[in-house]
Amino acid sequence: MSDTFCVMPWLAKEIYPRGRIGHCCWLPQDYDIDLIRTEISNGIKTSACQKCWNSEDLGQTSRRQQQNILADTLYDLDIENLKKICTHYQPTIYQITTSNVCNAACIMCSPNYSSMWESLDGIAHKRTIGDELLNEIDFDTAKYVELLGGETLLESKNIEILERLNKDCTVSIITNGSIELTEDLLTVLKKFKKLILCLSIDGIESRYEYQRWPLKWDKLLVNLEKFKSIGCDISVHFALTNVLLPYKQETLDWFEKNNLNWFISEVTQPACFNPRTPINEQTIQELDRQDMLKGIRRQDYGINI
Repeated sequence: MSDTFCVMPWLAKEIYPRGRIGHCCWLPQDYDIDLIRTEISNGIKTSACQKCWNSEDLGQTSRRQQQNILADTLYDLDIENLKKICTHYQPTIYQITTSNVCNAACIMCSPNYSSMWESLDGIAHKRTIGDELLNEIDFDTAKYVELLGGETLLESKNIEILERLNKDCTVSIITNGSIELTEDLLTVLKKFKKLILCLSIDGIESRYEYQRWPLKWDKLLVNLEKFKSIGCDISVHFALTNVLLPYKQETLDWFEKNNLNWFISEVTQPACFNPRTPINEQTIQELDRQDMLKGIRRQDYGINI
């Protein structure tokens, strides 16, 4: 694989609430896309892509590498031949965050990504993309669409997008797995030849219910079986906090027992929940604040902090 080349500046479009459109969520807020294209095409590790270079220096798979592999699969071309088609902006790979509508108030989340947290914090402002931004999607030529939230299956605009996409488009959905899977919704999901579902599962049983309050473990299990029945690719994302660090192994054991492909990301914000940071006074204060807003006691969920 090329040391610097990335398909994202040519093939990717990312759409966010409030009308923002970009090329890659790992880029800084202000960047010169023409400079990036020139530098990475000439083997230069452009400074705008420092997050990728840092990740690769640590031996991790960067977003650049992930997206190059994705494009290879979608176009059936190796990196050298992908370079040949990257001559002008022709987005076919989309990442779309339609809104912050969500039915959960996860301990590490915020009003920016959760309407439930807006309600708890007394903020009344739904963050959603306008209908005009749907015009930024070429539904006929899209090869890959990734839907993010909020909770993706709770937002009606995501259902509209799914209905308008062609059946040959590869669709990836990040979901907390809590939404009632009606026959109409299952019909929409089944139409795609390639459907990828990534379920956010942090901990099991009561630990899951605390970190992803007020979601219910039993409901997740029912929906997981329904997802399996439609023959899609299912994976699991574990957002690891220091609160659930003691339960990491039992969670991974459950993933393995249920034959679920999984990956872990360490929560970095809020910093008091970073698993590399020991439980401290700031952690306790934030958990106390959240418990009070939610009207719960973490001890009732087996979280004895």
